[in-house]
Amino acid sequence: MAGDNGIYPYKPNKNVAIGACALFGISALYHLFQMVRRRAWFYTSFVIGALMMTIGYGFRFVSAGTPDSLGLYIGQSLCIILPPSLYAATIYMIYGRLVIFVDSPEASLIRPTRVTKIFVCGDILAFLLQAGGGGQMANAKTADMGKNIMLFGLFVQLLFFGFFLIISLLFWKRMRSSPKMYSVPQYGKHHWTSLLKLMFAAAAIIILRCLFRVVEFSQGHDGYLVSHEVFMYIFDAAPMFSVQVMFHFVYAADVFGAGSLGKLGDSESNIDLNQRR
Repeated sequence: MAGDNGIYPYKPNKNVAIGACALFGISALYHLFQMVRRRAWFYTSFVIGALMMTIGYGFRFVSAGTPDSLGLYIGQSLCIILPPSLYAATIYMIYGRLVIFVDSPEASLIRPTRVTKIFVCGDILAFLLQAGGGGQMANAKTADMGKNIMLFGLFVQLLFFGFFLIISLLFWKRMRSSPKMYSVPQYGKHHWTSLLKLMFAAAAIIILRCLFRVVEFSQGHDGYLVSHEVFMYIFDAAPMFSVQVMFHFVYAADVFGAGSLGKLGDSESNIDLNQRR
């Protein structure tokens, strides 16, 4: 797999990599600040994903200077590929809290307490598969097996995320025909529908990003998408940065209230809705 540009099929652009590192880093630090200040601990996986993206493009900048380094190549690859699974985990947790917040568990196809358990478990499986496959793809002897494992992990992620999108859209449809749609007061800066619409947009972007990665990896290491760096920034870096930025403007704590709904219990009754602002 090594060539004139080391492990890469092209000459990596160091300037773009350090620029992406800076943008993701600023966003990650702001997310970390928001999470701590508002005690929104269910954003932890999202913050970790944002920090991983920052580290990934930092690794990519260093790796571009030493393109023969297998360790740096694997590090940048995994830290860029894996974060969407962490974003998704937070989206699942927000959905469960949102259903409880509007006191409408009957409108959700799956009970909100089970949504988090089911989809986060699927997300963890997808995360581990992609991590394992990504590590093997950098080795010529195991590249094909790694590609297949990576593709399977992406398909698992798409399956769970696609099913989640259907569940959340069905919830929205049911709520639109329910009196509770207009009876839930706005306790924070944003109405709960703004947060739900944000989740729809983020889910659609992540699904499109996953589809890009499926096509990219299915073409192999010499494929057209893989051999042109620009596509990674257009169809992966830009969409994932957009997701991070979107969540700056409509923050769950601005809907639920700072510190409220921080932990989802075993039943809806365990959540004290009086903690809302």
